[in-house]
Amino acid sequence: MVYIEKRYFHYAGVIEVKCFILTGASQGIGAAIGKKLLADNHHLICVSREKNELLLSLADSEKQRIDYFEFDLKDVEEIDKLMGNIFEKISSDVDGLYLINNAAIHFNQPIEETDPSLIARLMNINLVTPMILTASFIKYSKHLNTEKRILNVSSGSSFNLSSGGSCYSTSKAGLETFTKSIGMEQSDVKIMSVRPNKVDTNMHAATENKKQLKTPEYAADRILTFLLERFEHGKTVKAW
Repeated sequence: MVYIEKRYFHYAGVIEVKCFILTGASQGIGAAIGKKLLADNHHLICVSREKNELLLSLADSEKQRIDYFEFDLKDVEEIDKLMGNIFEKISSDVDGLYLINNAAIHFNQPIEETDPSLIARLMNINLVTPMILTASFIKYSKHLNTEKRILNVSSGSSFNLSSGGSCYSTSKAGLETFTKSIGMEQSDVKIMSVRPNKVDTNMHAATENKKQLKTPEYAADRILTFLLERFEHGKTVKAW
């Protein structure tokens, strides 16, 4: 936490207040990102179906502001309202505003054996949700004269296909196309995608060679590096 704070947010003794909206903060990479963003003069706004109680317990209430919205991101018709409520929490004089679209679900099975409702749930959470969050973020932040960035967490599965992974791969490939498209549309709000490789999360629980897997903390560090230091508007890049 100290490393992230000193590296990214202090310049010539000037302390900047930055606000981060993070989805999927309850576990895996999202939980690791949340921990790294718990720094003085940060406002962290988390969204997930269940609260990350550990993350909440780690926050210093006097120095590190955190707001949490328990919300199931499959409910896509309510997302714009959610973002309206989130922006009521954001100060008008914030020095930087960032949306990290991290939330995603995964399953691996032949498409003909997959229940249609599960296909719809995956596509809603992995693709439709970040599209609507992006639209709402742009709309509600128009009045803010500050740096505004969106980072979409994609996956190497967007191009590295596997049997049984058609829905997940399709959702991530769509997310990258969406990123490129919004990059062409937008100049006020910057957007990019990052592809983590295999990470030691539930998605790769069955992987036999655990040495191939990076920790969620490593992935979070790489993602924040691109968000804050190596941002490339409209691009999709490998995290490592």
